[in-house]
Amino acid sequence: MTQPLLIEIGVEELPAIPLLKTAKAIEKSWKNLLESYKLGTDFEFIYTPRRLVLKHSAIPIKQEESMIELMGPPVVAALRDGEVTKAGEGFARKCGVPFEELGRADKNGREVLYFKRVEKGVQTAELLEEMISKWIDSMAFGKMMRWGSRSDEFIRPIRWLQVRLGEESVPVELFGVQSGTQTFVHRMVDFDPVEVESIETYDEVLKEGAVTLYPLEREAKILAQFDTLEAAEGIIIERDRTLLAEIVAITENPKALLGTFDESFLELPPEVIITSMKEHQRYFAVYEGSGLSNKFVVVSNAYTQDYTKVIEGNERVLKPRLADGMFFYYNDLRNGLSTKGLEN
Repeated sequence: MTQPLLIEIGVEELPAIPLLKTAKAIEKSWKNLLESYKLGTDFEFIYTPRRLVLKHSAIPIKQEESMIELMGPPVVAALRDGEVTKAGEGFARKCGVPFEELGRADKNGREVLYFKRVEKGVQTAELLEEMISKWIDSMAFGKMMRWGSRSDEFIRPIRWLQVRLGEESVPVELFGVQSGTQTFVHRMVDFDPVEVESIETYDEVLKEGAVTLYPLEREAKILAQFDTLEAAEGIIIERDRTLLAEIVAITENPKALLGTFDESFLELPPEVIITSMKEHQRYFAVYEGSGLSNKFVVVSNAYTQDYTKVIEGNERVLKPRLADGMFFYYNDLRNGLSTKGLEN
């Protein structure tokens, strides 16, 4: 018998690069735990900047029964003159039964002590807290942090937790946070927790709260918005896959917006402009005609009816970045690439 399982670990905003570097390892870690707990089944690992999610459409409600078989020392070593030796006592202790309950078996032509028992499966609900704790501990993000008065560490503070097995909410505590039946949607929609009636309604609750849960859906949404901007403006937006992956990791409600900068900055080599936009601001370069345009695309995570101020804010932030680039570029041209003054 199986039931659906939802695990949601709600966090403060996760940094994109550590998350992307460890995403596959995080998924593999849960798979390994399922196998070690004899609960092997298909699942989805999903992430947004504010949540790590595991979804099982059907997980066994308890572990499979297993047969435990143990071979012990030779009988001649376990019994001497009718008395049980330390070797015999040790094997009985290992098996958790009196010596008299041990059986005999043939091993390579020798009679040895033998023990067999059926180990009943534990209910999945009873295993989840331990499994989730081990899963969290396995996440090697690199630089970790502490918060509040706690001594345990994670990459960002954990703020809420859902563990839903079938129709039940499984009690689990992590980092002092008790699991419940609530989640958080986009901050610009609602600051307060939102009730999730069931696993089946989880996706819809997030969607209504301006959260696109699945990374591939966020990516598709961004690329579709790029297509729309290109058709409307007669431009070409650079599809930088590395940058796109980062944007997908830091947004829950991606919205591609077109901004501009002063044309005078186009005096700079394109590489200087693109690097300033990409590395410092996570903006996508835009091309018009045969060259780089004085336009750029920023993917905002805001949820609003009017993105004018978002665009203006990003234009304002980019200006000093490009001004710095222009200063250093012309400074290098004046001074040349002489090694004078450089030290090893």
